[in-house]
Amino acid sequence: MRLIIATLVALSISVSTFAKTGSDLDEKTVKIEKVGDKKVELKFLAVPSSKVLVRIKDENSSVIFKDIISSDKLFAKKYDLSALADGEYKFEVFTPEQGTIQNKDLFVGTKKVKADFFTKVKVLDDNNIAFLVKSTDESKKFVRILDQGNVIFEQEFDGNKFGKVFKFEKVASLDNLVFEVRNEEGQGKYISAL
Repeated sequence: MRLIIATLVALSISVSTFAKTGSDLDEKTVKIEKVGDKKVELKFLAVPSSKVLVRIKDENSSVIFKDIISSDKLFAKKYDLSALADGEYKFEVFTPEQGTIQNKDLFVGTKKVKADFFTKVKVLDDNNIAFLVKSTDESKKFVRILDQGNVIFEQEFDGNKFGKVFKFEKVASLDNLVFEVRNEEGQGKYISAL
């Protein structure tokens, strides 16, 4: 009799743990992005209702890193994976209420990949720069402009073309600007303005 009661209690706890609570966490609000050869960023675009567990697994599905995050606000967290060997890794994000929210395979390290886009920077005058990106595919790309290492513009785009004229009024020198274009895997290139 005790065994039956204990089994029912355990079953009810496990069912309530995995039931959705009305929180809107999903793949659109929880993003895992590669931001460098061995750097990954986790972004929460919604407030988690409880603790969040992040696990990184190797090719053999062995857990090599675990992180428990408690936050009552939107957050982003970067993971430096430079101590890991190059290879495929699985990133899992889940909460007790919703179970697995995000499960993504990423290659950590440097892949020899041909750039799948063409970029051009043209200085129009002392304050204006035209920036053009043409791609061979329709996948998502990210454009950032950095001034002395600080991000002053960031935008993502889908499709095979991106073009914009930027007016810089509060920049000390156009010589310090760096334009970055990268894909979802974190592969990309940097272009100096001049």
